[in-house]
Amino acid sequence: MKKTIGLTFTLLLTVAFALTQTSLASQEEMKKKADKPAKAAAAPKAPKTDADVQKCISDKFAASKTVTGGAAAVANGEATLTGEAKNGGAKSGAARTAKACGAKTVVNNLTTPAPPPAAAKPEVKKDLKKKGEPDKKLQP
Repeated sequence: MKKTIGLTFTLLLTVAFALTQTSLASQEEMKKKADKPAKAAAAPKAPKTDADVQKCISDKFAASKTVTGGAAAVANGEATLTGEAKNGGAKSGAARTAKACGAKTVVNNLTTPAPPPAAAKPEVKKDLKKKGEPDKKLQP
């Protein structure tokens, strides 16, 4: 009986100790979070000029492997894109790039190359044997 009481008491002390340590650790984390200064609200960015937006787009096009001869004209925040895009995905990517550079609206006049003509299907030779005729291969 004494042994059971001793084990129970030891178990209770161990659990109490573990709970205390967990509580202390969480309090320390709370203090660290409280000590950090609150982040100031991001200052609103000044609107970019048309020249800044145009330069940004032109620089991105110059570094792009998917847009050739790319150019942008920007007026009143509206970017007009010209040149040739490698495919439709590159064309829409260029419009997203213009928006990311600060264009309010985008007129996407980029062209994409025409797809190659579809190859003609090979003619399938059909065996036109009449009903009731024996196979020529089987005849001696």
